[in-house]
Amino acid sequence: MVSLARQSGLTVKLGFAVLAAGAFTPAAHAQSFDFGVEATTDEVRRGLSWSDGEISASTEVYAGIAGLDASLRIAALRKSDRHANADVLADLGIGKDWSVSGFTLRTEAIGHVFGGADTRMNYGELGLGARYSIGPLQVGANAFYAPGQDAIGGDNLYLRANALAGIPAFPVSVSASVGYTTGDADNPLRAARLRPAGDYTDWKLGLEYNQFPFTVGLDYVGTDIDTSRASVSPFADLRHAGDRVVGRVRLSF
Repeated sequence: MVSLARQSGLTVKLGFAVLAAGAFTPAAHAQSFDFGVEATTDEVRRGLSWSDGEISASTEVYAGIAGLDASLRIAALRKSDRHANADVLADLGIGKDWSVSGFTLRTEAIGHVFGGADTRMNYGELGLGARYSIGPLQVGANAFYAPGQDAIGGDNLYLRANALAGIPAFPVSVSASVGYTTGDADNPLRAARLRPAGDYTDWKLGLEYNQFPFTVGLDYVGTDIDTSRASVSPFADLRHAGDRVVGRVRLSF
């Protein structure tokens, strides 16, 4: 797994360099701006609760122009054990989509900034993905790599495959995804933030109703993490790493 994380991290970095050099033709995008607020029964990322298993609220702003987009999402973390009692999280992202032979490739950089934490928790990661649409069905794959950082006790690689399908004549869609998390652990206590018991698999099945300006979703999420085992890391938060059903409501403007 160590070599996989390092090699995949290098692949992501090289992918960014190639794309930035203009090897592909940027997809045409009009200017756009979106703003929304959301309430959820649990802020879940990659099968893990980031809000201590409690209700969370968030707001998000997205702006795009000429194919380049920037986003800011702020979410309540409810003094999450996973993130050293952090109260709030800000995700800052910048990305670009590229059209290549019917596929849409995406490159992005994301910074995660934690407010109110007992110690420094901030870290960043790079993303590389591809998606393809066939009628109402869209399939995709992504890789997110966080280079070695003290806040996460090493590096972290997340691989994900996903599918999304709209139901014809209805504002309803269904989705499914499966992911795998691995990486190096220089500091096992810190590494348990993103990998509570080492490498693991997560999955999600979702149903979403979208009738602007409202979106209502229901997701079943889970992991193969053994939540019954004891952990010496204060960041593992194994209580909130198992299966659950998550509901969410979003209002867009």
